[in-house]
Amino acid sequence: MTAKYAWEEEPASRWLRDFSHSARDSRVPLPTTALEQEGIGEKLTVHDLFDRWVLNESVHVGRGTHFADVTQDCKGKIELDFALTPAQWQNPARRNRYYRSVDRLVTKVGRRLLADFGHQLSGREKVAFMRALHALAWQESLWQHSIRYKNWFFVVLSGTSSNALDDWGITQVARSQRHPDERLNERFFASKGYCSIGSTLYYGFMEYYLIYMNARSLPCNDTAMDKLVGAYNQYASGFSFCHDGFSEDEAFRAYQVRAMTGFGNHYENRTWLQEMNQRMQ
Repeated sequence: MTAKYAWEEEPASRWLRDFSHSARDSRVPLPTTALEQEGIGEKLTVHDLFDRWVLNESVHVGRGTHFADVTQDCKGKIELDFALTPAQWQNPARRNRYYRSVDRLVTKVGRRLLADFGHQLSGREKVAFMRALHALAWQESLWQHSIRYKNWFFVVLSGTSSNALDDWGITQVARSQRHPDERLNERFFASKGYCSIGSTLYYGFMEYYLIYMNARSLPCNDTAMDKLVGAYNQYASGFSFCHDGFSEDEAFRAYQVRAMTGFGNHYENRTWLQEMNQRMQ
């Protein structure tokens, strides 16, 4: 069976490398009580595939609201430097270190990706693309991936996704298109790539890169920014590779406008730097 999308044909060995070199959760004991007994949020089962949790503010402290419990699925794979407890996240110095680590990791993974695909971008285009990767990761989940509560670990999900099975991780890799039978990125989920922030970054960036390589050659995308936004239009909506390609459905068109405007604003303003400076104070 031929993969529907180019990135689904790539070997899992691409994203399963250790990009972060962080200590893992191998020595963290598994919880001995049921998570429901903790009273930390509301659990909803998603199509018999996983449990989606809407966690209390005291647990996520502003790092999203919807999460998947991956404590057992991801045992030994979770990077502790990128899965902070509420107390760690509320410590300004620790939060500062987290953001700086993600900033470096985005750059490292982006450079590795471009090298893996033969250094096809150079000069200003390469600089712009690397900047777009930072904007992409910020737009999708504000550079958040995993959080820790006691000995439980969660991966952030989109709370407003149009996909029936939600979007996972720091680049919000989708499990489906608006219906549970229309599965996406099955090999990524089968490999448990969602367990690692480095894996999710690489996979999401690879998806955006392969889309971008198509968008950059289309006549509907004239300027450098048109190409980046056109690629994000396809990445976020799956509707068009063009920066001005919109659905006739009013609600979906509104979603496209919000997504592309958000991405474009983050790119132009380097929102992550502004937010980092504010939160580091």
